Amino acid sequence: MAHQPNSHAQGQYMQQQFTLQAQPPQQNHMQQQQQHPLQQVHPSLQPHPHPQPQPPSQNPPRPNFQMSLLPPPQDRLYPDFTTLLTDVKSFARTQGYAVVIGSSLNRDSEGNYRRYNLSCAKGGKSYASHSKGIRNTRSTKTGCPMRMKAVQEKAHPYDDKWHVVVQCAEHNHEPFTGEPGVSVPAQFRKIEPDGARWLMIMHREAQLTLRQLTIGIRISFGEKYQYVKKSDVRNMLAKMKREEERKAAQLAAQQGLPSNVPYTIIPQQHQPPPPPPVSVQQMPALPEGMHVPDPDLESDGDEVEDL
Repeated sequence: MAHQPNSHAQGQYMQQQFTLQAQPPQQNHMQQQQQHPLQQVHPSLQPHPHPQPQPPSQNPPRPNFQMSLLPPPQDRLYPDFTTLLTDVKSFARTQGYAVVIGSSLNRDSEGNYRRYNLSCAKGGKSYASHSKGIRNTRSTKTGCPMRMKAVQEKAHPYDDKWHVVVQCAEHNHEPFTGEPGVSVPAQFRKIEPDGARWLMIMHREAQLTLRQLTIGIRISFGEKYQYVKKSDVRNMLAKMKREEERKAAQLAAQQGLPSNVPYTIIPQQHQPPPPPPVSVQQMPALPEGMHVPDPDLESDGDEVEDL
């Protein structure tokens, strides 16, 4: 005997399907989300309304890197300004910025300055280059407000020594960390007299190339000249040559020689030894009353006399 389907169960199924079809789409969608919670959309994936653009503020906040760009210590005393400047530059280099001299004030009776105004190398107004040359240069000035002064005080406890007074310790630029591709401050590439003397000796005595000189000065002086480039070495050699030519021209002008001719100073150790002195016998003086005729006024005897 064949199995007959249950008419009551079939009627309930048909009524449920009819009820689902009769519901509005929004209510049907809500029931599907309640029946399948794993298929709900995460809130981070739901569309958000676009934020309304805000008008730019007239005074944007300026970045402050004061914690990473520390000012030099103010509790140190120095015997002279040269020692102070060397120590301040060394400390500033460890903090990622360079220090330059802005101006000098307060001369004493001997003409020596007793105060120097120092500032960050990025201080000052930026300028727009109007050059049409090959090199595309740009200004590195950012208007950094960091500044300080070096003062020589006579009163106690300074006792006529130099010290630093920080007037503004704030910077508006990031510190220089030495990463590749970052512009190196010009103060970190400056060759001082000790490096210039080393370059002159190795260039003339050892006949090193420009590349060898650049690598050699980096290795010989360590961190002091680690950012020196070949262009810096080339410019320093050209500067020393111009200085020698200028001194040679001054010396030639003092000796009565033309000073508009380029000269080269030969090192003392390469010059030949001076010749020994030669004794020259002088002609004795003529006796009084003796007259010596001038040969230029005498005839050579080629003229023929008339008979």
